[in-house]
Amino acid sequence: MLHCLESDFSRGLSTMDDAGNLTQRWNQDYADKLLPTVVFQGIVCFVGLVGNLLVLLVYTFRMKGNRDDRYFIPILAVFDLIASTVASVFYVYESIFFVDFPSSTLCKGMLYTMTATSGLSALLLIAIAVQRYLKICKPFGKQMTESKRRLCLGLIVGFSVLYSTPVLLFSGNMKVDGVFEGRNVTGLTCFTGAGNYPTYEAVYYYVIFILMVTNILTVGVLYIPIGAVVYRHNKVRKTRQRQSFDVHSIQFDSLSDHKTSQTSSTDILKPRPPREGGINFNLMFFVIIVCYLISYTPTCIFLIISKLSPELWFNISAAEMIVFFTLQRFYVINHVVNPIIYGYFDMKFRADILSLCKCS
Repeated sequence: MLHCLESDFSRGLSTMDDAGNLTQRWNQDYADKLLPTVVFQGIVCFVGLVGNLLVLLVYTFRMKGNRDDRYFIPILAVFDLIASTVASVFYVYESIFFVDFPSSTLCKGMLYTMTATSGLSALLLIAIAVQRYLKICKPFGKQMTESKRRLCLGLIVGFSVLYSTPVLLFSGNMKVDGVFEGRNVTGLTCFTGAGNYPTYEAVYYYVIFILMVTNILTVGVLYIPIGAVVYRHNKVRKTRQRQSFDVHSIQFDSLSDHKTSQTSSTDILKPRPPREGGINFNLMFFVIIVCYLISYTPTCIFLIISKLSPELWFNISAAEMIVFFTLQRFYVINHVVNPIIYGYFDMKFRADILSLCKCS
């Protein structure tokens, strides 16, 4: 009898070991399929880390006392740095341990941090849009003073920390069943809704989706009048330049015999060099907003898809998984492109970057 018990116990251990090995092989199969996404996220992490650190270094230490248009830029860089780094590390980790995620606590912590920092960055873009709206559309009205900007920043941080808190309750490791090598297999995947409170989870993530869409629409609505004002201003400026050119041409023709007048007219017609360190803040922030809209739209769509069909990823081909995951995680691009935009539009920032490179 003792021999039979030992035999049953040995078979049980063997079965458990075999099931564990099967899960590991299943996970490795997914890790191999998702290798391109790991490479992509690694590149995103590196670019975001280097770019946002450079923004912090330049705007904090080399551009002190600059105009308040740049006030939110280093703050946005901090949020983007944290968001891009945490998200990229998590997505690499998730791709490697897709159905064998080692820790539910780690899953909760990283998903909470991703939700909070992404919210911080997105809400800060609303603050930037409001600041631009007041400056361009209400130039003689009340503006965002230093104290108001600090209050706005405090409210953004507080709201983001609070609205992300339910993620700690709802997320975690979730059991997933599948078929691998012709056998049934069970794994653990890190998911935003682990299924412990399905009703509350559904309500919460639909609210998150509505907040994301509202954020996108708010930023877009604020920039419509800004764009209209800038368009009218540019149109008037071009008309005045054309009229001024016509007047100067007439003066030049009528006074062509007089050297002094000729020289004066020639000087008037010479194009003025651009102001050193000049920057079109309206265009720069507009491009930042457009990149935000483009990068977050696929994420919003796939957030709904993943909630409607949580096991979709286990029933599609490897190529489809790569495309779907890339689009689902595309919002991370928003936290990476801003330093590139600053480098293109802000000549002072570009000059300081070149200066740092020469010093190094």
